[in-house]
Amino acid sequence: MDGPALSVSTVAFDGHPLDVALEVLAALGMTGVEPAFIRGYVDFDERDLGVEDAAALRRRLAAHGLTAPAVSAHFDLSHPDAPAMLARRIGFTAGLGAAILITNAGPAADECAILRVIEGALPELEAAGVTLALENPGHGTGDLIGNGRVGAALMARINHPGVGLNYDAGNVFTYSGGGTRPDDDLPHALRHVVHLHLKDIADDGAGAWRFCPLGEGLIDWTAVARALAARPAPPCGLELPLRLRRPGRGDPVRAPDPAPLETIRAGLAASRAHWAAACAASLAEPS
Repeated sequence: MDGPALSVSTVAFDGHPLDVALEVLAALGMTGVEPAFIRGYVDFDERDLGVEDAAALRRRLAAHGLTAPAVSAHFDLSHPDAPAMLARRIGFTAGLGAAILITNAGPAADECAILRVIEGALPELEAAGVTLALENPGHGTGDLIGNGRVGAALMARINHPGVGLNYDAGNVFTYSGGGTRPDDDLPHALRHVVHLHLKDIADDGAGAWRFCPLGEGLIDWTAVARALAARPAPPCGLELPLRLRRPGRGDPVRAPDPAPLETIRAGLAASRAHWAAACAASLAEPS
């Protein structure tokens, strides 16, 4: 059993040409790619998110037999230009042929402003056939969605089928300083989860966290898969930001050089195999 539909975020290839990343993913037998526009993880510009850019990227994906089920294009929904930034991302997502647009929400202190932006975008989301998936962050403090329970409460307030959660299992662990296990937290949010991020984290033994392939870190992926069994599993995106580390368990810091391609290949293959095994093991366990 391979588990839920799995795509790979381009954060794994930060620093490498996109076409190299697409060649590697196609050779690994992947069919889904999650283009990532996340400050601190990769370099990008708002000008990279035009409709023409989406069409060009869609052609490049198709040339490798790949599609994009989702797009990560994070920004703060309380930003003064948030309505225009969100509209740009909706157009890009639709132009790419993706169904899900992932972003963080923003500070809890700005909840009213964030909700106004989302409400104003609902007609655009409906017209584009795009679902907005709000993600719980992995670092910082005071975010509107610190964990699944809080995210579920926010979804109840929004109460619209075009808005859901992108639950990041690794992020909920690191945001809580290691105090919240995703398999304990995920059930509170599950009915609102439209997409899931798979990302593992390990202790480097020197007071820092490092990102690692699934199964080599602190997350119990069989337990996460078991938590998903309560309902049809959402599509999943594998994030493997091997270029990043978290000194002192603080904000992510990019290494000067990209991770070697062979390290990325091996990490993706190991992660995919571990997730498939975790899903199979969760089904084999007695209820």
